[in-house]
Amino acid sequence: MRQNTSALERLQSLPAVFRGADLTVRFQWTSKTASQYLYLWKRRGLVKGLGGHSDVFANLVKSQYPDWEQALVKAMPSAVIFGVESLRQAGWTTQIPARPTVAVKASYSVFEVEPYEIVPRSDKWFATIEKGVHRERVSVRVLRPAWALADMLQSEGWGKCGLWPDDVEWDEVTEEDEADWAEACQAFGLEERPLHELAVAPR
Repeated sequence: MRQNTSALERLQSLPAVFRGADLTVRFQWTSKTASQYLYLWKRRGLVKGLGGHSDVFANLVKSQYPDWEQALVKAMPSAVIFGVESLRQAGWTTQIPARPTVAVKASYSVFEVEPYEIVPRSDKWFATIEKGVHRERVSVRVLRPAWALADMLQSEGWGKCGLWPDDVEWDEVTEEDEADWAEACQAFGLEERPLHELAVAPR
């Protein structure tokens, strides 16, 4: 019983998302001891790993609803949500991807993580989309919808990218989005046409 209480006390002292390596500092454990505790905690359903070899865990004692976005940023700080999920979050589409696509810099450590489809992208791609990333995000950054659409059309085109023109809620497009679109077209080398003209693009 004391062991149970001790485990709960330890986990209560940890943040909602933590690295396995943090345990060696917090509790003065060796790496082997930390790994043993993590194994036992996972078996008891007290923590859940982000996945892969990320060494990032959700503390289920602190919250039964893990903040996977926070965990993702801890594992891969360059992460940017893009693709259909960017449009969905902005209200541009009701399509829900099976797993949101997240771009991470290929030049850093890349982990396969269960809640997301992780897509390694080059430093050049990140430089291209830099102006189109939401700045106010405190967790995973998100590519603004006009930029995400430009990227999808440039790399895959309608249909292959998971959307057709009639899947997009064009009434949600604002003047700011049109300005974003013009800038994104230049960045990606796309023909510059008003966004609303894309609504009648053929299938």
